[in-house]
Amino acid sequence: MDRISQLPDFIVHHILSFLKTPKDLVRMSVLSKTWLHLTASFPILDFSISDFSSGESFFSYVEYTTSRFCHQNLPAHSLRLIKFLRDPADLDIVDRCLERVFRNGVKELVIYLHNYSDYSEPPSDSEESASDYEESPSATAMPRYRLPNTLLSVSVLTSLTIFGCDLPSSFMLDALKFKSLTRLKLENIHIDDEVITYLATSCPLLQVFEIRSCPGFKRFCVHGHQSLQEVDISFDAPVERIDIEAPNLYELSVADEGETGQPQMNLALCEKLTSVSCEGCPLPNDFLSNFPFVENLVLFTGYNGNNLKLSSNSLRTLVLNSDFDLEEIELSTPSLGLFIYSYNEHYSGLGISHLPHLELCMRCYLDDSIDSLWFQKLRLFLDKENGFKALNLYICTDQKLTVLEKLKAVELPPYELEHIELHFEHEESSGHATFVDAVLCCFCPRSLTLRSSFPLTTFEEQSPLVKFTYEKLLEQEFQGQTSIQIVSPYSTKAQKQFKGLMSLPRSLPRQEKAISFIKEEE
Repeated sequence: MDRISQLPDFIVHHILSFLKTPKDLVRMSVLSKTWLHLTASFPILDFSISDFSSGESFFSYVEYTTSRFCHQNLPAHSLRLIKFLRDPADLDIVDRCLERVFRNGVKELVIYLHNYSDYSEPPSDSEESASDYEESPSATAMPRYRLPNTLLSVSVLTSLTIFGCDLPSSFMLDALKFKSLTRLKLENIHIDDEVITYLATSCPLLQVFEIRSCPGFKRFCVHGHQSLQEVDISFDAPVERIDIEAPNLYELSVADEGETGQPQMNLALCEKLTSVSCEGCPLPNDFLSNFPFVENLVLFTGYNGNNLKLSSNSLRTLVLNSDFDLEEIELSTPSLGLFIYSYNEHYSGLGISHLPHLELCMRCYLDDSIDSLWFQKLRLFLDKENGFKALNLYICTDQKLTVLEKLKAVELPPYELEHIELHFEHEESSGHATFVDAVLCCFCPRSLTLRSSFPLTTFEEQSPLVKFTYEKLLEQEFQGQTSIQIVSPYSTKAQKQFKGLMSLPRSLPRQEKAISFIKEEE
């Protein structure tokens, strides 16, 4: 028996939402008249060129589906339209389909319309292959698609994402009825300062406002907005000022993708603004004065000849992706509990989902740019900052450190830490031992854990790396009053040792291997 079709329509529509391609939906529609009706009234309209063999079949399906759905006289839950436009005739088809849907209403709208006349070859994010790209005379003179004016009257709209289109011709003339809009993303759309102000004042419930690579605006000014919570601005042309007064704003991201210079910022009245991310902008020494309540800071910035100086009493987490050397970083952050440092931005998120959370910890991602003397710089940095109790090194290289003799010749006692984590990203080799040796030349931990996600790694008590680490730790306790216990980091004994210092993630990767060394006084 066909029991699914006996369910209420909204439950069947939820089941249909798990289908992956339009072909699956078409197959369901031919089962019976009941299923034909159910698929016709399916309120999730998802059209992506990647699901079709040609532009002709794509537009045929779009016209057929939108016409059939709108005949039901129902509002759509969502409409997603992704296509590269080749021919002026494409614009007419898109216009007809959007007009149909807008008349009945739609809650979530995503429109990505790339114009082939903007490219000499398929862009990197194209969903069409290079073989599909053929520059034609019509494509070279093709105008950008302008959204219809009926969009401005879709009062049920809650989420709007637009890429590569022009705003409706009556945008600044007709009343904007986006009274339910909570999320807005504009990308590759020409806007000016007045458009930003008009959108903010016309969308009282707006919570997330994102602008990416939109030429034309010089200032982002929003004042007195009570609902705004997240703002994300990326630009490749100069922006003069970012001025926001929003009492509930808690997250800000600013990306200077064109390295045009740091805009002036005024957000001092945003008392809930605790998370800030800045990319590409040269930072003045008083940078954090713009964010007196910041707790989480992410910086993607390059060395500009001056030391990086950060001062904040509220900052708790700092992520720095930069070529600043450790000796060029000066922190005055008494509340800092986690400092993540990396030369390469691609490493900064590596392994975070399953790494243990260490209190008062510095986490570093090490690649081929690291040599043995870098560890001495790290030791001096920690000595200067004098607040970290744990060190987490994520080793993203299989190189073997050399010149350890120079490191051992430095007459500085090892810096004492409560705990060190060494996570090896590559297959076990003799190079791993050189990292352990360099670390223990500079640091004296109460406990140490070796971790690896590499499938063939074996951390057994008799393995060469484990024996080497054990002997090096034992050498640090030259008076012989301390023994070294080798245990699983997830054992009761280890958890007792790490209490107050480490909290483990809820789920651990299946292939992760780990072993801990704990010093105990005899």
